[in-house]
Amino acid sequence: MSTFSDELVGRTMHDRNSQPVGQVTAIYRYPAEMHAPGAVEVRSGLLRRTYLVDLEDARLVEGALAVPHDRQTIKNAPHVEPLIGNTLSERDALQIREHYWGTPQPA
Repeated sequence: MSTFSDELVGRTMHDRNSQPVGQVTAIYRYPAEMHAPGAVEVRSGLLRRTYLVDLEDARLVEGALAVPHDRQTIKNAPHVEPLIGNTLSERDALQIREHYWGTPQPA
């Protein structure tokens, strides 16, 4: 997904196996120098845990946000400090990108 929009908030997110993971509750930008599409916060489960999910290669499918990550990868995403505003810190953005793509992503 090359751009992101507030229209994603409230949509269901599906993992790469087309299984629902949770509901999008917020959208965050990466620092501009990263040239990455951003991340969404997803709330999931009975305990209403939240996870940040990278939007690289995400797409809308039948009204749901589909991401190329499996459920376990999403649930193992690094926890970041409470977010203020809509842009992730460089440190948090690098952690999220590395978690989902396996190598540090240059800023």
